[in-house]
Amino acid sequence: MLDKVGLANQTTMYKKETRAIGQLMQKAMMKKFGPVDAKDHYLEFDTICDATQERQDAIHELVENASELDLDFILVVGGWDSSNTAHLLEIPQKAGIRSFHINKADCIGADNTITHRTMSGDIVTEKFIEDIEDAGKTVVMGVTSGASTPDKAVQDSLSSIFMLKKLQSGKEE
Repeated sequence: MLDKVGLANQTTMYKKETRAIGQLMQKAMMKKFGPVDAKDHYLEFDTICDATQERQDAIHELVENASELDLDFILVVGGWDSSNTAHLLEIPQKAGIRSFHINKADCIGADNTITHRTMSGDIVTEKFIEDIEDAGKTVVMGVTSGASTPDKAVQDSLSSIFMLKKLQSGKEE
């Protein structure tokens, strides 16, 4: 039988999930040892990465305001094998917001396609920006990236989108 328990989670887990697990463990120890002595038998470590949490909070805010912002899509840039980045895609996907997880700018094709990773882990290619040919259409996007994604990967991805819009609409900017 367990006498002492410590909890440390992967740093890329959702903070809410981490807290819920911690509370379950703490309640079990309080039930077994009482509220006064539980602290001698249970210790929880806050291992959530600040950069990861800030990105999760920001994407939640973006999702909550998506209608008001009239977002066309959310772009998530980062490694396809990154748990952190995969969580960032889950948030808009679960809210029904069109979103794409790419690992590099080359995923954005000059033919208005995007090769991206789905929540299930499949790599698919599909049409990217709706009505891009309309020179008067303003493309409104939200952008985030994994905590360890280099800024250059995000910048290159945005440059690809701006170039695609320019090419497809024939508009000089």
